[in-house]
Amino acid sequence: MEATKEQTQEFDKEWTKISLNSYDGPEPYIFISYSHRDTKKVYEILKVLDREKFRYWYDDTMEIGEDFREELRSRIENCSAFLLFLSNEALKSKYCGMEIITAFKYDKRIYPVYLSDDVVIPAPLKMILENLQHVDGSYGRATGKYMAKLLQSLPIETMRSLQTEGDVLVTCKDGSPSISIPSGIKIIGTEAFKNCSKLEDLDLGSEVEVLRREAFRGCGALKEINLPKNVRKIGESVFRDCISATSLTIDCAEMELGERAFENCAALESISLCDGITEIYGGAFNSCKALTSIKLPKELTIMGESAFADCANLQSIDIPAKVTKLDDLVFNGCTSLAEVKLNNQVSIIGKNCFKDCSSLQSIKIPASVKKIGSGVFRGCTSLAKLEVDPKNKWYKSLDNVLFNKNKSIIVCYPAKIGDESYVIPDSVTMITDWAFCNSLLKHIVIPDSVQNIGEGAFYSCAEIDEIVIPDSVVRIDDSAFRGCSSLKYIYIPDSVMEFGWGLLSGCDDVTVICHKHSNAARYCEAKHIPFRDAK
Repeated sequence: MEATKEQTQEFDKEWTKISLNSYDGPEPYIFISYSHRDTKKVYEILKVLDREKFRYWYDDTMEIGEDFREELRSRIENCSAFLLFLSNEALKSKYCGMEIITAFKYDKRIYPVYLSDDVVIPAPLKMILENLQHVDGSYGRATGKYMAKLLQSLPIETMRSLQTEGDVLVTCKDGSPSISIPSGIKIIGTEAFKNCSKLEDLDLGSEVEVLRREAFRGCGALKEINLPKNVRKIGESVFRDCISATSLTIDCAEMELGERAFENCAALESISLCDGITEIYGGAFNSCKALTSIKLPKELTIMGESAFADCANLQSIDIPAKVTKLDDLVFNGCTSLAEVKLNNQVSIIGKNCFKDCSSLQSIKIPASVKKIGSGVFRGCTSLAKLEVDPKNKWYKSLDNVLFNKNKSIIVCYPAKIGDESYVIPDSVTMITDWAFCNSLLKHIVIPDSVQNIGEGAFYSCAEIDEIVIPDSVVRIDDSAFRGCSSLKYIYIPDSVMEFGWGLLSGCDDVTVICHKHSNAARYCEAKHIPFRDAK
């Protein structure tokens, strides 16, 4: 950084116009190495860095004749990137040379910007500089694609961008591991911190009220999620894919949780929810696979679709007293869920609510339940005991088999009852979707009262070798016998007019017995299923 007295005075005038702040703090920054003779060119590039909110430090003291100072050495040692503006003037300066050598010594990533086309690298520096990728900054070419190349290559952790519009924090490019939301911000904008992969610690402060959609989605290094009382609403997928967060605390009694707010927070082990929360929206905790237990809010009334789906380590759940609805797929795929306590207010249990809860052995349906969706216990391969409160007006259980109240519909035959044979009562007119799926039955008797066999009704009943469909049946739905791998013969009468898709998929050795001109025969011909004429 050598200069004559006259040059120094001229450079002082140039820098007086610049007013760019040199960063002085503990966060990651870029060290700027340049010759003061190149002030104008350097200034144009620093303006862009400043606009893009990079933190950088440069030496503007221009002290002449001083030895390489301890401060310069320390600044280089602690920087995250070394931005080198190369010109013949810079390379003639012993100070620039010392800075380059020091950066190399501390194994710093060097980002060269060539300020002219005729730069000649001195022999002592060739080993360091010749093979480095560089940006052409000559003749104003550091703008456009050349500048974009430089910006993309610089470490993101050296940025300090918290861009705001009024009380909204619009976006953040800050690569810092710790962020505190500044005073005056009430709203975190859509995708503001999305995929900020360096963020580990977050302080939302005492003024933020709303977190908009995907505000912190994909912040994979975030350790804890703490939502203070002032945060009253978080949008869809706000903390989705925050895969390192191990704990969640929500203090606001009026918190509105958006759909999929914490989906795939795969390391989330503990959750503390304020008792005042009334609704958990769809997919809110979907795929929180490390979660083993949760105490739900006392004021909770509705649990949305897939709210806790695929929480594979969740072992037990106690449904609070005011919950009236468990939506579709709420606990779908909770393979470790062994205990469920339903309250006396639940009126609706949605479709596939406990699907694939393979550890669930028993459940009691309270008197309040008036609607149970299809496939509620589909894939519950350990379910053996299914009771209904005798006071229930809509459903009943008979020997652990679930029916509607007048026994015209069979809803669920638990997979692990253990009996080898079962005779369906002759009051039944419909075998509902997935009613017998995964059962261990070897023999089943379907009475001539049955008119409809629902989707997947006998799905994966792997022990049954023969089924006789009575001539009362008019419709057999999709996948009704799919996966019945031991099935050899199925008798289908002329009465069956409708056949679903995949009816006998996975029944590799089956032969259909039917009349040769029946709808069943035509179905078999179209699907290349072996059939034999019933004489």
